[in-house]
Amino acid sequence: MISVLSKTLKMETIDVKFIDKSADKLEITLGGPAKQERKIELTLSDFSVYLSLPKDFLSAKEFDTWRSIFEYELEQAYLKNVDLQVDKDISRYILKMKL
Repeated sequence: MISVLSKTLKMETIDVKFIDKSADKLEITLGGPAKQERKIELTLSDFSVYLSLPKDFLSAKEFDTWRSIFEYELEQAYLKNVDLQVDKDISRYILKMKL
């Protein structure tokens, strides 16, 4: 999932860290030589994966386009249909995928 995330966002470097010594929460830092570093939070909970992206990462239109590409690439990687649910709050986009 992390490599698909990097590929679809066109980021070249990936750094993954556990948050608070927890095995179910990761901080993913993506970047590249000509790109600003961005942090995404990945959480595993109740047989689901949650990705949390800051809203300033992508505009609403860019997010919708990226989400479609991301979902397609996940389906190609996992060789099965993927159902991504999107929630939004004031500062973040939150994607949920059932495992």
